[in-house]
Amino acid sequence: MQVPVGFISKLWSFVSFLPFFLLLLLLGAIKAVLIGPIAATIIFLGNSAVIIGLWPAHFIWTYYCVLKTERIGLVLKILAAILLPFLLLLLPVLAIAGSLLGGIGYGVFVPLMSTFEAGGEGVADKLSHCFLDGTVSTIAGACTVVRDVTDFCFHSYFSFMDELIQKLGDNETPLDIKLSYLPHSMLVALIAVPFDVFMISGVALWKSPCMLLKGWQRLCEDLVGREGPFLETVCVPFAGLSIILWPLAVIGAVIASFLSSFLLGMRAGLIAYQEASLRMGLAYMISAVALFDEYTNDMLYLREGSCFPRPRYRKTDRMNNETGQNNEGHNITAELGEKKQNGHHKTMRALPRSQTFMETIQRLRPIQIWDWLFRSCELNGRILLSEGLISAEDMEEFIIKGKCKKLSIKLPAWCILQCLIRSAKYDSHGLLISDDVEVTNFNWPKDKVFDWMLGPLLVIKEQIKKLDITEDEELCLRKLIMTNNNDKPSDWDDCGFSSSDNIKRAQLQAIIR
Repeated sequence: MQVPVGFISKLWSFVSFLPFFLLLLLLGAIKAVLIGPIAATIIFLGNSAVIIGLWPAHFIWTYYCVLKTERIGLVLKILAAILLPFLLLLLPVLAIAGSLLGGIGYGVFVPLMSTFEAGGEGVADKLSHCFLDGTVSTIAGACTVVRDVTDFCFHSYFSFMDELIQKLGDNETPLDIKLSYLPHSMLVALIAVPFDVFMISGVALWKSPCMLLKGWQRLCEDLVGREGPFLETVCVPFAGLSIILWPLAVIGAVIASFLSSFLLGMRAGLIAYQEASLRMGLAYMISAVALFDEYTNDMLYLREGSCFPRPRYRKTDRMNNETGQNNEGHNITAELGEKKQNGHHKTMRALPRSQTFMETIQRLRPIQIWDWLFRSCELNGRILLSEGLISAEDMEEFIIKGKCKKLSIKLPAWCILQCLIRSAKYDSHGLLISDDVEVTNFNWPKDKVFDWMLGPLLVIKEQIKKLDITEDEELCLRKLIMTNNNDKPSDWDDCGFSSSDNIKRAQLQAIIR
């Protein structure tokens, strides 16, 4: 869909679009009224029956696993045994309430979305689809939701609890708490919760008018120009309703801020326990307000920083890791970008040596890996743009439509492949994401998703090492990734790739895919 240019074109687009939107909205609302109660009833009754039916088994098995596990220390086991009944009694109530609200939301929005999808581009016989889509499919989807909840309660939950009672590894220690740290931790929590609730709620209320007006301004501009969420037909219900319901979104944001302030206040008690310091817990109580103020400023495009003080709440450099930074040399991608653009080497300050080998290892945080990938995409994107492998049309397509294979798939693929080739050349045990930082099993982020990624990447790196890629081949690979399909070895016949070995070509194409 072409975005209209000029006032007359935008006005005509708006006038012609409004009746179409209102008719589809009315039809979708009628289907939501007719189909929604049926779908909501299926989800509510089905999920409630599963949750209530399996609750006794969940109650007994949870208690058994918590008391038997070696992963929790004695003091924590006693506290868990005391508190678990309240949590387990509250769980079915929350689950049933969530099923009711989720069922209502599913029954209302799925028929509405299906109606607008039927009126979108590329749909044959739109009239019949507008009336039929979102009726039977909504009821079938509600049954699928119940089946998924049943699978989780009957299989996934018990599998998770079985993992809890597995024996500890050689290097693992049970999780426990020290009773001597609890008094000042609880004192900080009692002080921090009312303080953070009052301050954060005040900041949210103070900035809510700005959020209301800026949101309306942006949505109205997109509506008149058919840009942003109003560009794709499937997004029209949300985009149109968002203008009407934007005040409710602002109220929801204020309520969410109020609820999250309780968690931030309780985390001050956790900080006091971790640092064994009353002062550090109180420092986090103040820092939480500053962090929230800075975050809302960024979201609303207000001034940078915060007007509140932000005292240090960690005795070590762990506070820097929590914000995605590390003053001791973990700003990985900025170093890599400066080295490639300026052509000179900048050394990084060495980490202080500790007493034991395990203490010298500083595990990277997930945000540092993502930061490296994003910065690498930015740097390589500039290089590819200057070489003509990425065009202005590609960027415009990605900005307007949100769909561009070159930028969303091929560019990150080249960045990761470049890292693997560099790691293979230097015979690294892990992945070299900069000249001074090597990612291995020891410092890889302790996260399930990242654990799934590291193993295959290391295997691919070993395969690349055996292929012995030359510098000319590496330069040619950049062009091949961005411009070719890479489906079969013959695709590279006229591309200037120096090696004529079809096996090597096929292996590289498989790695690229």
